[in-house]
Amino acid sequence: MDKEAFEHDLVRRLLQHVEHGTTDLTDEILEVPVDVYTSADRLAEERTALFGDQPLLLCLSGALPRPGSYLTVDLCGTPVLVSRGKDGRVHAFLNACRHRGVRVMDGAGEARRFTCPFHNWTYDNEGALVGLPVATAFEGMCREDKGLVELPVTEGYGLVVGRLRPGAEIDIDEYLGPDLAAELALLDFADWELFGEPHTHPVGANWKVTLDTYRENYHFDFLHRDTLAAYAHGGILTFDPFGRHLRNCSAIKSIDQLKGVPEEEWGDVGAHFSLQYALFPNISLTFDSRHIELWQILPTGVSSSEVVHTTYVRPGLSEDETTKLADMAPWICETVVDGEDFWVAGRTEPGIGTGLLGTVVFGRNEPAPQHLHQGFEAAIAAARAAGRD
Repeated sequence: MDKEAFEHDLVRRLLQHVEHGTTDLTDEILEVPVDVYTSADRLAEERTALFGDQPLLLCLSGALPRPGSYLTVDLCGTPVLVSRGKDGRVHAFLNACRHRGVRVMDGAGEARRFTCPFHNWTYDNEGALVGLPVATAFEGMCREDKGLVELPVTEGYGLVVGRLRPGAEIDIDEYLGPDLAAELALLDFADWELFGEPHTHPVGANWKVTLDTYRENYHFDFLHRDTLAAYAHGGILTFDPFGRHLRNCSAIKSIDQLKGVPEEEWGDVGAHFSLQYALFPNISLTFDSRHIELWQILPTGVSSSEVVHTTYVRPGLSEDETTKLADMAPWICETVVDGEDFWVAGRTEPGIGTGLLGTVVFGRNEPAPQHLHQGFEAAIAAARAAGRD
């Protein structure tokens, strides 16, 4: 399937839903025991089974546009330094000096060397220890063993995927599966560029409460009635699973212009829908015709989480398109997400925390959160079984 056929298929599905006031449905509702949101023991299991053992999206390729580029991210208490070496390959390291464990780098940029601010131990951008003051005081230490701790990482289809602990190599095709890999290749976003600095949102809710707000638009006409409801059709969503990952597609209201228009006259339909991918376990990637928004949802406690929000922009935007994006980005970040989604997540936590609700309910019109929670349960069950072997 080429990109036009892919997009037209989605638009046909969305137009059917718009015409009939329908959405993609599952066969049954799902009730999730409330203690999966409130139990400290459960959170400890998730940290290991979902975050410690699973490949995680660290950034998009556009964050490392050339050899010498680097980016720092902090995921589940692990500081990570991602860099592109002189050979063009991506590397990931624990962002901690091998001398005394001090954080080496902050932010993002370009550098041939990474230097610890404490004692000036210096590493090249492929992690090797290349300099330290008063070297005679460390005679007998094997420098080759004191490079930055390397973490597994791989790159493909515009994604940089790694693990937070040393271990086996990651196969990007195995991680995505063939269908999702082919689809991301169609989208061709490896050269989309960072747009501004990543922004971290603290949220007063369990990480899964926070994640659940991303995976349906049933709430658009209510929670977002003064914001997104004017932009997109609420309660209309396509759902397609890819193993533990998934794709949703929302209809932008401009899609109404295509009603009754012969398909051969549609032209470029990219502005009439928004793609939202969920990469297991914690990533939301939102695509539109101008930009990509990466949301990394992370646990910080049983009743707290944080979301690292990064925007990537399509190269070659006109000045007018860039201005529109510059105006829209803070509106999405502050007005819609902070002011509405994360506000309601915080209002969820006290009720869930009482334990009196018993379950949290996902309707048949909420297939994506159902799919993710079923994936969480499967991964936790597999980890428990492995622990018993």
